[in-house]
Amino acid sequence: MSRESSADPFSTFLNATNHQISHGSLPVGPDRYTDALPPVAMLLIRALDGRPRTAVGELRIELGLTTLQIAEAVEVLRRLSLVEVVAGGGDEVLELTSSGQDFVDGTR
Repeated sequence: MSRESSADPFSTFLNATNHQISHGSLPVGPDRYTDALPPVAMLLIRALDGRPRTAVGELRIELGLTTLQIAEAVEVLRRLSLVEVVAGGGDEVLELTSSGQDFVDGTR
């Protein structure tokens, strides 16, 4: 396309799927902000609210999610310092960090 105002279709797609927003209201992790999380990550972080360390397998069954869905959501939450992954016996366990608890409290 030769017009300067035409948009690159790939950057439009990437911008539409970017869930991190740089002008949010809650600090998360080192100098990061977020207004929205992917739906599965939001479901997972809300399920962890008010619980002690919880096994990933227990959450997978309780929420009806696949292992891949849990893994992707955990990675997003871990990178944002909202959850901590702890090795626990045969299954990893998740625990909200203080930033994660602040995030959940801010979404109520």
